[in-house]
Amino acid sequence: MTQNTWGWSDRLSLSYAPMDDIHHEFVELCAALSENNPDTFIQRLDALIAHSIEHFEQENCWMEETAFPPAGCHRQEHEAVLEVMREVRRRVEEEGDTELAARLAEELPHWFEHHVDTMDNMLARFMANLTADASSADVQEKAPA
Repeated sequence: MTQNTWGWSDRLSLSYAPMDDIHHEFVELCAALSENNPDTFIQRLDALIAHSIEHFEQENCWMEETAFPPAGCHRQEHEAVLEVMREVRRRVEEEGDTELAARLAEELPHWFEHHVDTMDNMLARFMANLTADASSADVQEKAPA
């Protein structure tokens, strides 16, 4: 594996702080997969999987709390990427498949960028609009008649 220079950039910012905070950690853990140390790959992948479970569960909770319309599709994408990470882990551990480890380290950032651009962008905008609508309603309720 070669050292990857991928990391956080403004391109990944959704201007929704709770989601951006979670995404910062995902990016750090994902970028660490490309470290050139096969002996610690499983540990690094385990850290990413553990983070992803919590990360995706948080987004799933937001979608449920806000009745986000495309929640099912978003949730399925979370489940699919976790399944891929777990299968790569299994094959690296059981079969020593270092090529697959390198492929995951190379492809996962591309998946994440697309996921942020589409699924997470929609969710962040949806939640921001709900917050803005709630704030506007609060102001209207407090305004003198």
